Amino acid sequence: MLNSHARAAANASPRVLPRRTALSIRERQVILAVSDALAGGLGCAVAYLVDERLLGRALVVPKFGPAFYALAWVAGLFLVDGYSSQGLSQRQTSLIAVAKGSLIAGLLGFAIFFFQPYRMNRPVIVLAVVFGALLIFLERISVGRLLLHEALALRSVLVGAQPPGPDLTDTLHRARHEVHLAAELDHRSAGPDKVREELIELVHEHQANEVILSREAMELPGLVEACINEGVRVISVGAMVERYQARVPLDEVDGHWFVGVPESDLWARPYFVIRRVIDLVISALISLPFLLVLPLLALLIRLDSPGPIFLQQRRVGQFGREFDLLKLRTMRSDAESDGPRWAVAGDPRVTRVGGILRKTRLDEVPQALNIVRGDMSFIGPRPERPEFVHRLEAEIPHYRTRLLVPPGLTGWAQVKGDYAGSVSESIRKLEYDLYYVRNRSVRLDLQIVVGTVFTVLGFRGR
Repeated sequence: MLNSHARAAANASPRVLPRRTALSIRERQVILAVSDALAGGLGCAVAYLVDERLLGRALVVPKFGPAFYALAWVAGLFLVDGYSSQGLSQRQTSLIAVAKGSLIAGLLGFAIFFFQPYRMNRPVIVLAVVFGALLIFLERISVGRLLLHEALALRSVLVGAQPPGPDLTDTLHRARHEVHLAAELDHRSAGPDKVREELIELVHEHQANEVILSREAMELPGLVEACINEGVRVISVGAMVERYQARVPLDEVDGHWFVGVPESDLWARPYFVIRRVIDLVISALISLPFLLVLPLLALLIRLDSPGPIFLQQRRVGQFGREFDLLKLRTMRSDAESDGPRWAVAGDPRVTRVGGILRKTRLDEVPQALNIVRGDMSFIGPRPERPEFVHRLEAEIPHYRTRLLVPPGLTGWAQVKGDYAGSVSESIRKLEYDLYYVRNRSVRLDLQIVVGTVFTVLGFRGR
């Protein structure tokens, strides 16, 4: 509760309400998704019209077609992370998301064609994707830019992070927040009561919708409650970076963060069963075609450099348990004669065939056997070698937290980032892994699967 002086000040001047036009990131995402659905459905309707004009068919626009594509486009854009903060604020990122989403919308359309061919014909499916992509991109340029207008921006008061670090600065830029620094609030000299009083005055003065608190400010007695009682949202610096950038800044990890790590009792077992079934199905799907090309790959590996076809490496799994990871050999046999080293871009130890295998990720496919054994899952933090784990544990705080979940063939860090070839790169990779540890779900797993497909198609392996 506010002290008597704060209540007297509040009663002496009328309450200045925050702007009701301000939109949160969730509200912007919902508005953009609805706009995408309308544009995608309209694109399908236009496809029926063009099909009638070009092919002389009778113009019949069934309700099913536009409604299907309205949902298909939203699903496709969701799976390619098209509603991220970058997708909202950067035109190029939005264009790439629409291009990727069009592939998913097209695949869903052809799936409908094969199951129910009389609902939509092939020209309509192709035209619906083309016109839908064009209309959605135009809609995102207009509606997306409107959503970022300063009149709709959240007004925030930042307490306890003076000046903002690079992570928070980048986040505030993406979020299009209008930020006011509460630099004069010093709880060490003024005391918590004075800080609460001055913060409420700042909230009134700037008509703030949100208060952003550093980890130290979150600990001040009664500060969060006072802000909420004034009708403004409260968010920590770490939670804000996590929400907008889908990674966890290590500086903001504390005991409160770990409270959200354990899974709920209700969904823990069904989620585990679903993941295990999916692991086995995907392992079978990728292993069968791989076995057909394995003889050719084995021949190429042997002709390119002497040595074994397969390579076994000791890796660290869930809770620190070690196992032998299986993969195709991509380096010279004497690559680690002087001890284990990280792979780097243009690594001279990688063979010519090995470079192709790494870019296409074919060298990782034998790990399907590790998945079947239960050493790994299809999705999770990449398992590291014991030598690297011991070093990184000593140099990076909270590094062992990534071992709380089973390691995976692919993961959020692989989709959002790249290989880690140094301690600094491992820090950023760990921030993405920590985000997955606390937020893993069927939704996030689907995004990782789709992101992995585009990563492989883009030959981003090292």
